[in-house]
Amino acid sequence: MRAVVSVVLLALVTGLARTEEPPKPAEAGESPAVEHALFPEKESVPLRASLSDGVKLFTPDEEFVLRLHVMAQADGKLFLPGNQDPARSGVYLPRVRTYFEGDLTKSFQYEVSLQRSVEGTFDILDANVNWRPMEQFQVKLGRFLVPYSYDWYDHLEQFFITPERGLFPLNFGLSRAGGGMVWGKLAEKRVEYAVGWFSGQVAGLADTNTTRDAVAYLNVLPFRSTDRFPALRYLNLGGSVAIGDQQYAAEPLPLRTSLQSSDNDEAAQGASAVFLDFFPGVVALGTRTQGALHAAWYVNSLSVETEFAAGRFGYAKEDGTMTVLPVGGFHAGAGYFLTGEQVTDRSVVEPLRPFNPVSGQRGPGAIEPFARVSHLRLGSALFRDGLADASLYTDRATIVDIGWNWYPNKYLKFYFDWQHASYGSPVLINRKSGTLRQTNDLLWVRAQLNF
Repeated sequence: MRAVVSVVLLALVTGLARTEEPPKPAEAGESPAVEHALFPEKESVPLRASLSDGVKLFTPDEEFVLRLHVMAQADGKLFLPGNQDPARSGVYLPRVRTYFEGDLTKSFQYEVSLQRSVEGTFDILDANVNWRPMEQFQVKLGRFLVPYSYDWYDHLEQFFITPERGLFPLNFGLSRAGGGMVWGKLAEKRVEYAVGWFSGQVAGLADTNTTRDAVAYLNVLPFRSTDRFPALRYLNLGGSVAIGDQQYAAEPLPLRTSLQSSDNDEAAQGASAVFLDFFPGVVALGTRTQGALHAAWYVNSLSVETEFAAGRFGYAKEDGTMTVLPVGGFHAGAGYFLTGEQVTDRSVVEPLRPFNPVSGQRGPGAIEPFARVSHLRLGSALFRDGLADASLYTDRATIVDIGWNWYPNKYLKFYFDWQHASYGSPVLINRKSGTLRQTNDLLWVRAQLNF
């Protein structure tokens, strides 16, 4: 699969980059740019380039576009106390991604993105085509973000207020999967909807095809087009639902505080504390339902995001006993730009006074303090039905993040975070010594490039 994608990308880049003799003069009444762009096999067309958010190559009429950009993150983590296992202090690379995206005529958009995976190899992150006959009705097919949970679907990881998602989406979100959806924006972009069907795995990146999920998402900006309540213009309200079936037994992943559960490969396990691990032989199996309600408010320099989620997930033991486990949680967070930058959503931040002393720009960059609380609770069936060991793990966890973000320029971002985790009962923080603890802390610095 990777080899095929590599060949396709190479052919695409080579084809766009090829230049020949200038096109012949057009006859009266002809539109040479459109003619050549829509039918490039007749004759090559001049290629233009721009440099902004990555590199953009495009035909003069922008019917054909290729955008290249990268995103890389490096984490420095100090776990307190320091005698934890599997959590280990050190430097980690949670995400290294390369994006190839653009237009194949203005009716079709495409994306092929690669992410560093286990042992430094690169795997497919997203690969999809979007048909866009109009803004209000679009059809996307392939592999992409499942439209469930505002924390997952609305904006990408590089634009988060805090380094990672809240506890519920971090451990039970649907992440990315192969499938298709109908989506669009209505009423002058005040309403965004998506309805789709997907096959993948819970909170996973692998195309295991062990699940089937029907998903619906709705986000509304009720005051966007009115001047009566300007402070509420970018208030977002909405929700999402997912009805799925784990058709083939899958080993449930440990629940973690600072690492997306789908990143549970051996190379990354030390990057987070674990507060719940299931007994050997317990598998995820059967039907599941989940829903989320969200609210987000962006006004002047302030960002506020919150989401409440609940679900019921099927599990089975080796003896065939089935359990439907209820799970619920919420998170609420806020960030504020002390340096005056204005926000209408979570996207690229361009500092008003960039920090670039070599070029004479001696501003502070953009500075954004933040705080967030996140809580997750699992039902009593977790221990009652023998899915996990109550003497080693917990059915409740709360994390509090306090810190600040620094943006020297629009391409670089640094997170400085103190994360405090507390549990409903003492949890096993060191598998070798058997040490139990009801709280732990993480000092977390993340450096991010998004260009």
